[in-house]
Amino acid sequence: MLALTLLFALMAFFRLGNTYAPRTAYTALAENPDIVLDFGAYVDIGSISLYLNCQSNRHFTLSAYNEVTGKWELFNESATASSVFTWNRLDVNYNLRYLGLVALESDTILNELVAVTTEGDVIRPANAEEYPELFDEQDMFPEYVTYMDGTMFDEVYHGRTAYEILHGLPIYETTHPHLGKILISLGIALFGMTPFGMRFLPAIFGILMVPLIYLFAKRLFRNTFCAAATTFLLVFDCMHFTLSRIATIDIFAAFFILLMYYFMYRYIEADTAYRAESIGHSATAQSKFPPRQVFVPLALCGVSMGLGIATKWTGVYAGAGLALLFLLHTVRYSPGRQTLRLFFFCCAFFILIPLVLYALSFLPVVTYTEYSNLPEKVIRCTQSMFRYHSGLKDKHYYSSPFYEWPVIWMPLLAASNAVGAAKVSSVNYMGNPAIWWPGIFCCLYVLFRWIFRRDRQAGFLSIAWLAQYIPWIPVPRLTFIYHYFPASIMMILCMGYTFSRVIRGFGGKGRAAVVAYLTIAACCFALFYPLVSGYPFYRDWGLHLRWLKDWVLVL
Repeated sequence: MLALTLLFALMAFFRLGNTYAPRTAYTALAENPDIVLDFGAYVDIGSISLYLNCQSNRHFTLSAYNEVTGKWELFNESATASSVFTWNRLDVNYNLRYLGLVALESDTILNELVAVTTEGDVIRPANAEEYPELFDEQDMFPEYVTYMDGTMFDEVYHGRTAYEILHGLPIYETTHPHLGKILISLGIALFGMTPFGMRFLPAIFGILMVPLIYLFAKRLFRNTFCAAATTFLLVFDCMHFTLSRIATIDIFAAFFILLMYYFMYRYIEADTAYRAESIGHSATAQSKFPPRQVFVPLALCGVSMGLGIATKWTGVYAGAGLALLFLLHTVRYSPGRQTLRLFFFCCAFFILIPLVLYALSFLPVVTYTEYSNLPEKVIRCTQSMFRYHSGLKDKHYYSSPFYEWPVIWMPLLAASNAVGAAKVSSVNYMGNPAIWWPGIFCCLYVLFRWIFRRDRQAGFLSIAWLAQYIPWIPVPRLTFIYHYFPASIMMILCMGYTFSRVIRGFGGKGRAAVVAYLTIAACCFALFYPLVSGYPFYRDWGLHLRWLKDWVLVL
């Protein structure tokens, strides 16, 4: 467990992101929106790059001063810098001495401005001292802009909102509860608003999932080899790797979902043993509330569920699965005189505490709304979130319906940047084909074992998998492959169950077959590593790995 955890920690933190980024800020005030740069002599300016603060979609006009006519010549009246906390390139391609930049939105905040000649050289304006905040961190401008230097994909929402929460600003992203963004803000507090700082806590939670799934698998299968093999699959799954290295909330939600099912299994296991020991005991003994080793896992399960829902609503799907598992267990082992106490216990830990945790996640946003109290804010925000998700029907090239996720029909390209003439840095959301494709059959096998063999362990895993997958079927909104991630974690546990059956049936040969398969899975991960990690590689490599026709893994 420790070896696999250390291995994944090294993988997660390797080139996670730069530990630096422009921080000092210049504000183009409404009464003085002009920035005039004097390069001292006429020079061919190819482009300028702006590092935005927490304001997206800033619009500018670009003009050059004509010393002959004495007038400014407008050559771009609608230049747009769209992404926050990253470099935004605006093409100039003009021979000039004086460059005029006018911010069209009031109080536009820029952390840095870099001018580049048509030959690719950074040039510093002669009057840079007039705008000290714009030209004091020029050395942070990279030769090639990649994910290492700024935000990518939904980091422009979640990373930005985490920054706003930390600094007490009105928040931008309000389509999810805020616990995940609060966690991201802790990394920013420690390491600054840098790519590394944004991604630090997601990486930590991705790492923590490794020992958690090991402990879960060890408890499920009672076999060290099967637990290690199951954990090995998580370590070398591309989706888990990518989501652990990006400042979004999905890794937090998946961690809490895995944690709540782990505690539910521990509860069922402990309560089953307790009920077996209670047979033949006096009525007085049986009327007492279950001992600590029984009710503590159940309480922790409820708290984990609350944390999951406070991160993302997919925690509600997991809660439905927990409710079904709890109900099936309770019906099988009737708690008798303990029923009423157990009912109130569950009301406290599966209703009251989750509601409190959910409500507390909205504390950072209460101050900046017209609603004066937390309960009203929670209700209004929840209604707003529901309207957003139920009405999200926009089209997106990388969107995919639920039936495409297990087969990885449409990976999601989160970042793709040229690194020289032939290389590219690419980050994709996709599963490891050597894990996800066989995982389909393993889930069906486990489902078969539950339905036709009445295997309770198979039933637990089947319900856990289906609870994360089935609710997406009727969802009308735009969906993406990463929505399958919590279900894929349960799929990996189903694969561990299959390993245990193979080893039980074939002994040493079964173990050797599992080792051979794990080797193939690791090799497949190595094959796709450049495309999910952002490590620069030759573009042709990505084109050769287009195994399905809809795979667009590089641009």
